[in-house]
Amino acid sequence: MITNVIVIPSYNEESSLPVLLESLVKKLDASDAVIVIDDSAQEVYLETKARCQIIFETSEAQFLIVNNPQKGGRGAAVLTGMKLAISTHQNLKFLIESDADGSHTAEDILRIRKHSSESDLLIGSRYLRESSIIGWPLSRRIFSKILNLMLPRLLQIPIKDITNGLRRYSKAALSHIVSHKQMTTGFIYLSEQALVINRNGLVIEEIPISFVNRTIGQSSVTWREVVNAQLGILKLLFRSVARNNFISK
Repeated sequence: MITNVIVIPSYNEESSLPVLLESLVKKLDASDAVIVIDDSAQEVYLETKARCQIIFETSEAQFLIVNNPQKGGRGAAVLTGMKLAISTHQNLKFLIESDADGSHTAEDILRIRKHSSESDLLIGSRYLRESSIIGWPLSRRIFSKILNLMLPRLLQIPIKDITNGLRRYSKAALSHIVSHKQMTTGFIYLSEQALVINRNGLVIEEIPISFVNRTIGQSSVTWREVVNAQLGILKLLFRSVARNNFISK
């Protein structure tokens, strides 16, 4: 009986994703399922699928990798995974979201999966006192820190890390997210999800993690993604004035 689903959005992660799953799969059991939503081109997807399926051959956990024809970026991939998890696993209790590039360790993914908190959104935070950031370039640190100082204040959400992609959602949180019309794309969709959850009166908590700069492959955060993030922020701020945009009917 599947009660925990780990959703991993992937784009050209044929090298890093199998490494992450190899370290993760040993600690999963029959209550777990992993869903990868892969936006890669068909040939990359097929290579990634073949490598990942071998890893799960002897595991009790379920594994599914889907090539996403919409290719709408990270946010759309996660939303696709959420809808698939809800429709496939009726006994779902929690959904865990993680990046595929190795920035989130298997240990932290498992810790957030097993955490005793019953909060609706549990965020693996890079900006708590006990957290650590390893190997990140100064430019990325500055950009991320500014975002995570500014956005929670502007959106009136009392958290320290609103843009990190290691999270756990309750079934109630998922219900609000999938019924909400997506307004932003890319990693800023993480902030939109937090806003939806907060505006609907659900509980958000954070726990410390160790965030590691990728050592395999290339970062998908380009200047185009940064510009899209800035536009997404403006859209969120403009729409957040009208509170009803984020409250489920």
